[in-house]
Amino acid sequence: MIAQPKAEAASYSSYWYPKGKVGLKKPTIVFEFMSSDITPDIKSFTMKIDKVKVDAQWSLGRMVLSYTPTEDLQPGEHTVDIVLELKDTDYLPLEKSWTFRVDEKAVSDPPSTPTTEQAEGIKAINDYRAVHGLKPLAFNKNLTYAAKLHAQYLNTNKVAQTEASMHEEDSKLPGYIGSKLYERGMYAGYAGNFSEDVSYNGSPQANITHAIDSLFDAPYHRMPFLTLDAVEIGLDKQGGYTVIEFGLTNEWDSQLVVSPAPGDPYVPVDFDGHEIPDPIRKHTGAKYPVGYPIMAQLSGRFVRDVKLVESKLTDSTGKQLDLLLNTPADDDHMQNEVMLIPAKPLAPDTIYTAYVKLSVIEDNQPKIYEKKWNFRTEPVDYLGKTKLHKDSAAYVRKMNPTGELKHMVSFGLTDDGFILDDIRVPMKQKPIIKDGSSYLWIRDLAKALGASVTWDDEQKAAVYTKQDRVVTLYTTKHAYALNGVEVETDSPAILDNDSTIIPVRLLSEVLGAKVDYVDIAQMVIISY
Repeated sequence: MIAQPKAEAASYSSYWYPKGKVGLKKPTIVFEFMSSDITPDIKSFTMKIDKVKVDAQWSLGRMVLSYTPTEDLQPGEHTVDIVLELKDTDYLPLEKSWTFRVDEKAVSDPPSTPTTEQAEGIKAINDYRAVHGLKPLAFNKNLTYAAKLHAQYLNTNKVAQTEASMHEEDSKLPGYIGSKLYERGMYAGYAGNFSEDVSYNGSPQANITHAIDSLFDAPYHRMPFLTLDAVEIGLDKQGGYTVIEFGLTNEWDSQLVVSPAPGDPYVPVDFDGHEIPDPIRKHTGAKYPVGYPIMAQLSGRFVRDVKLVESKLTDSTGKQLDLLLNTPADDDHMQNEVMLIPAKPLAPDTIYTAYVKLSVIEDNQPKIYEKKWNFRTEPVDYLGKTKLHKDSAAYVRKMNPTGELKHMVSFGLTDDGFILDDIRVPMKQKPIIKDGSSYLWIRDLAKALGASVTWDDEQKAAVYTKQDRVVTLYTTKHAYALNGVEVETDSPAILDNDSTIIPVRLLSEVLGAKVDYVDIAQMVIISY
C-alpha cells in the first residue's frame, strides 16, 4: 500500500496463502492485512481466482479476506488477485496478485474425523497434558493430512536407515511434498505455526501409544507436549514412523511448567538415550542409562534470556544427586527450557524432591521463577504409562504433592502374573507350594515391591535392597539379616533349581509389608 503524505507514520504488512504447491483441490485462500496503527476501515474488497470473481468473506476482527472454493480446482497453476479499498482516501487501494499450483495428487478435502489409531494417539498425548495441568489438544484435519503425507514419505524412503533428518524431505525422492516444515503445512492447507515430533520404531507392529510414550520420555521431544500455546494436533503412523504436528498460537501468558509433574506417582527411573541429538553429548564421561530427565519449561510471548540460577534433586533421605545440566547457555536446541538429567538411574518406588530457579527477561524486565516439587518413581517399568492411558482422570486423582502412595499387590498361587495397583504384570516364575508352604520367586517379589535383588555367591544368599532396607536372605541356614543384623527364622529362603524362593510367611518379617493370605482363593495380598 502506498501512503500519500500524512503527518503521522504507520506501517502495514500482509500475509497470503497458499503459496507454491498445494495438496488440496479446495484450498482455503487467505489474505491477511496487518497494521501497526488503528484498524483501518475497509470500504470494499474483491478477490478473483483465474480472473473470475469469487464470493470471498472479510473478517473485520481478524482483518482477513478468505475464500474456500465450492468446486475442485484443476491440477496446475492458479492466479489470485485481490483489491482492498479503504474509506480513508489518504491511502491508495491495496492490490495483490500471486499464484499457487494444485498438485496432481491433491485431494478434495482431508478426512474430518481421526481414524481409530489417530484418536488413540491424540488421547495418549492429551493424557500427558492432563497430568501437567495443560489444556487438551483438538484434532485438526489439515495437520493430520500433513503428518500422514510426511509419515508416508519417511516410510517409503526408509529414512531412519539413512543419515538424513526425519524432519526434512528430499525433492528427488518419492512422496516429496516440501523440504521444510512450513512448506509441508502449506501443502496440507495449514497456514498457522506448528512444530513437529517424529518417532521411529523398528517394529511396524508397535502401537502408536508406545511411540508417543517414547517421544515423551526423550527430553528434547517432550518439549512440544508441554507447550502452553499448543492448541491443536495432527498425527499419523505409517510402518514404524509416527509423525506428530502441534498447532500453535501466539496467545498465552507466562507460566513455568515442570516435568515430571508435581505429585506424579509413577515416574520412570531411567532413560536410555533414544534421541537425536544426544542429550548427554556434551557431558564428558556420562553414559547411559541415566536417570529420568527432568524438564523446566517457561512459556510466554515476551520471555527471553532464560538462565538456570540453581537446581537440586534429593531423594527421600535428603541425599543430593549428581545432575547433568543442559541450558540455553550451552545447548543450541534449548531456548526457554532447562534440562536436569540425573547422572545415574533413579531408585524405584522412591520420593524425590526437585528444585529449579530461573532468571528471565519478561516484558523487558528481569524476573525470577522458582519451583520446588515432589514426584515418586514407579515400582515396575511401564506401570505408570499403563495406568495413565487406562484412565488419565483416575491417574490425576492419585497425584499427591507429598509423593505419598500406598501400593497393593496380589499373587495368585496358580497364576503366572501378579496384580500391582490394578495393573497385571507377568511373572518369570509361578508361585509354588513346597512342603505345605507357599513360595514366591524373590525377583518377582522384588519387582512387585519396587526393590532390587543381587546374588551373593559367597554367602549363597539373595540380597534385597529398597531405600534404607537391606535384607540378606540366606539359602544355607535358617536365618536372614536385616541391615546386617542376623535374625533366626524357621522359614528361610531356599534354592529351587538355582532360583531363590521365599516363603510367604517370611514376607511380613523381612520386607516391612503387610501380608495377608486368602486361603479359599489361594492368593497372597501384600500392601506397602
